[in-house]
Amino acid sequence: MSEIVVGVSTGGRASLTAVRWAAERASAVGSRLRLVHVVEGSIPSTDDAQLLLAAQSAARSSLDAAADAAASVDRTLEVVSELEQGSAVEVFDRVSERADLLVVGSDWHGGQRASRRGVHSLRIAASSHAPVAVIPDIDVSGRRGVVVGVDGSEASDAALSFAVDEAVRLGEPLIAVHAWDVAMMVGGDYGYGVPMVASDDLQRAAEQVLDEALAGVSSEASSVEISRVVVAGDPVIALAEEAMSARLLVVGSHGRGALARFLLGSVSHGVLAHLEGPTVVVR
Repeated sequence: MSEIVVGVSTGGRASLTAVRWAAERASAVGSRLRLVHVVEGSIPSTDDAQLLLAAQSAARSSLDAAADAAASVDRTLEVVSELEQGSAVEVFDRVSERADLLVVGSDWHGGQRASRRGVHSLRIAASSHAPVAVIPDIDVSGRRGVVVGVDGSEASDAALSFAVDEAVRLGEPLIAVHAWDVAMMVGGDYGYGVPMVASDDLQRAAEQVLDEALAGVSSEASSVEISRVVVAGDPVIALAEEAMSARLLVVGSHGRGALARFLLGSVSHGVLAHLEGPTVVVR
């Protein structure tokens, strides 16, 4: 049976917002929902029995509240609760191996610096085996569309496939975004040994990248309204601007490597550090 895993934290609206988002998707696709709370390994290491009991009690209360939130979405949903102990990044790395989707909340609220929980979500997204949905406590009611970043890479193709499936399932339009940066395309030298290319040619080449990517999904997305957005500029800014009015943003990321626990691709890292709405990172 397919399974959606959602991380549950102690207190805060962001965690319950993520649980409800995950429950809605699990209900729609017929998945089991697994609620996972992690008691950080630093607490047992203090050898303070009362502190550990208090942390475990708070964790169970959070899991109970999360189960109630999931039941409020669909009382027939199969829900499993799990209390883990250790490093949250390592635990979710492990449980993501059996998940179809990992969902985590973020208390990012548009400030200049990401919160501690926001940093945790970045590290969890970097190490996960499964696609990761990072859900901020942002009301997206009234928004429309599934935005996806497209750059012609394998990671981008995976993100596009996920976004198409979501657009079809939700009955939402698909907004495919390709942003090209002159500095990146000419090596950042601006003429120092690199021939300059006319911006019109770059724009046409960028449009071709998007057209070729979408050509492969046109048949499965025949019922979906597709908008093409090609802009010159920073991909993170372009995606964030489109995401501000969208129901969901989907981006691709690099594969898991030696530094996977700490690094995401620059674009996926950028959009997760400044969330404008629910965002899924796909490998």
